[in-house]
Amino acid sequence: MVTYSRVLGPEFDVFEDDSEETLVGSSVHQGAIVAINEGIDDCAARRELPWFVGNQLTLVFPRQGERPPAQPAPDICLHPTLTRAPRTSLLVAVDGPPALIIEVTSPSTALARDLNMHSETGKPLLYEAIGVPEYLVFDPHGEYLGKQVWARRLGPHGYVPWTPDEDGRWHSQTLGIAFAPQGFLLRVYDQDGALVPLHGELRDENGELRAQLATEQRRIAELEAELRRRRDE
Repeated sequence: MVTYSRVLGPEFDVFEDDSEETLVGSSVHQGAIVAINEGIDDCAARRELPWFVGNQLTLVFPRQGERPPAQPAPDICLHPTLTRAPRTSLLVAVDGPPALIIEVTSPSTALARDLNMHSETGKPLLYEAIGVPEYLVFDPHGEYLGKQVWARRLGPHGYVPWTPDEDGRWHSQTLGIAFAPQGFLLRVYDQDGALVPLHGELRDENGELRAQLATEQRRIAELEAELRRRRDE
């Protein structure tokens, strides 16, 4: 049964669906996606919320007439009511739009797609048109933005800037969680404002967050090697 009637107009015929080239990024890119996915998913699991967190899941946005649907695959999408059951796609006409979409920039997507607010070939206008309330772009190296986070939320007349609060975090109005950069990662803060530990992190007997030294050293070495490689290119 159709529950969401909004469709994309012909101006979005120029939008190209994601391909293997636009989805496959560096180890830094993929590591950032995994960390965001883990953090959001843990926020849902702890409170038994019916959130579905998609990692490069295909979204099917209907177009007017007989034209085929647009099918972007954002790095992270969060739908608040679909539960954690596995899915191969999200049908916006049936399920409604995600509450939050996050893209992690890469050389093939940053300026032309993730940040392009001036053309229907970019993702911001597409997500705005279909009614996605919050959209955040994370740039691990700050090389495309001059900073690490660029974010928008839906206002009465389209997307408006979504800025950090005084604590330096981007707080989601729809979900009650928040985000802030930490190194090359975008960390997640839960509904109580606590930093959500990564799956490679532990809490000591006093309840304070500490990283497993070996894991952190290996991650830092990998990121430094990736940064050197990118600088040499």
